[in-house]
Order: sequence, then C-alpha cells, then structure tokens
Amino acid sequence: MKKIGIVNYSLGNVGSVASALSFYGQDIRLIDSASGLADVDAIVLAGVGNFKTAVDKINALKLREAIHEQVIEKKKPVLGVCLGMQLFADSSTEGGDIPGFGWIEGKVEQIEGEDLRLPHIGWNDIVPVGSELFDGMRGRTFYFMHSYHFRPVDPSVVIATTRYHDAELVSAVKKDNIVGVQFHPEKSQGDGLRFLRNFLESINRA
Repeated sequence: MKKIGIVNYSLGNVGSVASALSFYGQDIRLIDSASGLADVDAIVLAGVGNFKTAVDKINALKLREAIHEQVIEKKKPVLGVCLGMQLFADSSTEGGDIPGFGWIEGKVEQIEGEDLRLPHIGWNDIVPVGSELFDGMRGRTFYFMHSYHFRPVDPSVVIATTRYHDAELVSAVKKDNIVGVQFHPEKSQGDGLRFLRNFLESINRA
C-alpha cells in the first residue's frame, strides 16, 4: 500500500479526489505541512478555481519550496488534476501574469475559438498519445470544467488532447515523474477510476 499525499489548500475537489483514490485501498493523507509531504510516496495536486488563489494559498501554507523539493529534487511521483496540472506551467494569465511552478515549460491561457462557450464544462472525449495511463478504458470520455488551458512548449510532454469545437486542448501531460490531467478523473466514473488505477500501478512499478 502506497501513502498518497493530497495537498490540502482548500480549493474544490480535494475531498472527492481523496474518495476516488481510497477506492483502491491506498493510504490517503491530506497534507498541509512540509513534514507531511516528506512522509508520503506520491503527491496529488487537485483543485478547482483561480490560478492566483491557488498559488497564494500554497505560499501561505509555506509549501511551495517543499513541494518543489519532493517532486524535482527527490523525484517523487506527482499527479496534478485540473488546476493542479496548470500549476506545473511557467505562468498563467488568470489573475495577471502569475508565476507557476515551472516544472513543464509553457503557459496557461484562456481558451479561445469561434463560438465557444466558457467554461468548457461537461463530458468530452480525449485522444491519447501513446501512454499506458489510458490503457484498459471503454470510451476514454472524461468530465471537464475549465476556462483556461495549459499550452506546453514541448509537444513530447502531451499524452492526450481534447477537441472543443475548433480548439484543440491539451488534456494530459507527462514528464518523467510528473503527470497532469485537465479533466476530473474523480468525476469521470469508470474511465476516471481506471485512470487513477493506472497511475497508482505506474507508481508501484517505479
């Protein structure tokens, strides 16, 4: 059994992500201290809401440097969900020009396209790009809820995309021990649970 630490910075879906991961019998811990991060095998950054608010809350908890140390220096696996994935970027235009963690080069910007309604909310298909994290799924259909999207500089980090009208959105990224998804696996029923299972299995194999 792995110890999974979910960073508890009070933004939205932390509880539902914890419940979904608990389905697979993991030791789930809500983390709000640097010492808590050091005592888990993998980290989850969930969250729904504003990029600047998320950064401010993490800074207020004095977790930014601790998260960076565990993920970048100690190579601990991390999963970012929705806003959590966007935090991987260099910066976001939501709320100004706000610095992110800078783990994956790129920027978070508002979704643009013809006749688009924002937020992009509801069920949508994803197109995997050669990643075993999407193996064993029936439909590869997931639940989304966002108005901003991550645009990585390096296309090789993109492991899934989603079409929303005429806009192609990055729906999942992976770089070494860093995995992020724009969709909500905890709200995506069977395919979402399978994604979480695949992520946990990838940790066990590491």
